Amino acid sequence: MQGTFKEFLDRWDLLLPEPVAETGHAKVWKVLSKHGPAALKVYRRQDRGNEALGAALLDTWRDRGAVAILIEARNAVLMEWLDGPFLGDIARSGRHDDAVTILAKTASRLHRGTVTRLVGLKPLDRVFAPLFDCTFAPTCPPLFRKDMLSAIALGKQLLDSQPTQVPLHGDLHPDNIIMTTSGPRVIDAKGFIGDPAFELSNALRHPKGMPDLVRKPLQIETCLSRYSKAMNVPQQRLAQWAAVKCALSICWQSGGAIENDPEAGLLRLFLDAAGQ
Repeated sequence: MQGTFKEFLDRWDLLLPEPVAETGHAKVWKVLSKHGPAALKVYRRQDRGNEALGAALLDTWRDRGAVAILIEARNAVLMEWLDGPFLGDIARSGRHDDAVTILAKTASRLHRGTVTRLVGLKPLDRVFAPLFDCTFAPTCPPLFRKDMLSAIALGKQLLDSQPTQVPLHGDLHPDNIIMTTSGPRVIDAKGFIGDPAFELSNALRHPKGMPDLVRKPLQIETCLSRYSKAMNVPQQRLAQWAAVKCALSICWQSGGAIENDPEAGLLRLFLDAAGQ
């Protein structure tokens, strides 16, 4: 059942709401619940989109370092309150190498062992469908267009050659990990299913706000090495997914025909790392 912020306060007996975060698709409040301090996330749309599927996955990963999901509704979720900085903030403070190590260990822990089969996780071929329908503006630079087309062809190859299908967080990067006194806690899963080599592909575009760092060849090499070991996947395949995920993000950001993008150079770096 869909509800408003005030309705959730009454329905779930929540007290002392304090706004703490706001994005384009949701607002988050710290509240007091019968479970103790909690985070109430209310979405602007009628439902939680991919994150509705992700909550079920986080619940199964609770003993592996995921946030505890307390209550769910169509357009809201109540989670345990997590005190501590985001791993992304630790990276931005200058400890970016530590952040890479922590993220790798966190991913390895999440994917240790099997997960009870979950119904409704979004397959990667559906996630990447928009990439295969993208169009280009006449003013799109020829080399950028060529790189995008290379990434599109690579995406089709990767999807057709997935070695196995596993539950995926889908957006695992430093700003979706909170460093608590009990260790890293993962939030905001998308709830995908597919190739394990995809899981940390988007992390190569992060930490947010550090464009020079993520474009350094040594940083890309370090991330590929540690993340591929953490997920037990081929390093080249992870690099390929990083390029394809970067292309998908460019497609999303275009809002229509692709003309140019600030990540065009990053896409080329990922393609180079992938041997393309």
